[in-house]
Amino acid sequence: MDNQTAQMSKTSWAPEIDARVANPPPALLKKYTAKEKAFFHDYANFVVRLIRNEKVTDRIHRVISMERIVIDKRVDIRVMVFPARTFRGRQNTVLHGSYSQSASQISLYPLRFPREWIRGDGMDLFRAGFEGLSQRRLRLLSEISESAVSTMIHEILHVKFQQRSMSRYGEEALVQKIERQFMRGWEEWILVPVQQALSVIS
Repeated sequence: MDNQTAQMSKTSWAPEIDARVANPPPALLKKYTAKEKAFFHDYANFVVRLIRNEKVTDRIHRVISMERIVIDKRVDIRVMVFPARTFRGRQNTVLHGSYSQSASQISLYPLRFPREWIRGDGMDLFRAGFEGLSQRRLRLLSEISESAVSTMIHEILHVKFQQRSMSRYGEEALVQKIERQFMRGWEEWILVPVQQALSVIS
């Protein structure tokens, strides 16, 4: 297949952002208590609603358009229920997301929280509604949302650059730079999607 034919087989990526909650394997479910499972399922549903929010999808489509990202098959966007495992020997390094080129799949992982906090103060984080949120909880929800959106943009950029056979470290450095540019000023617009995502859950 020559370069022109290969390019014609790809299409501009301008789909609806159709994220879904992934089904955790039974062995993983056994590692969490009922309260922890309820918390992380609420978290995952919140992220799905956030990613589907019009203000968020507009920004994601802006990334796709400005970066001229093309795909040769549909990209599956999974919101994982439980945090990713820490890297062996690197306990402070947590995976927020990943892109598998072979599976054409983006995975978004939740942040880590102390298990004691989840079973106590964290239980109603996504169910208490937006009105009356303390500044601490509002800041936490904003950080959760910023992490989800920036990770989504980060992995979408990997969709683009993994097609170019760049070195691993060169690609990651470039993706991080562009991600920061698109996320600049996120504090000014994230609250409306947060409020709308919460109102659907509660």
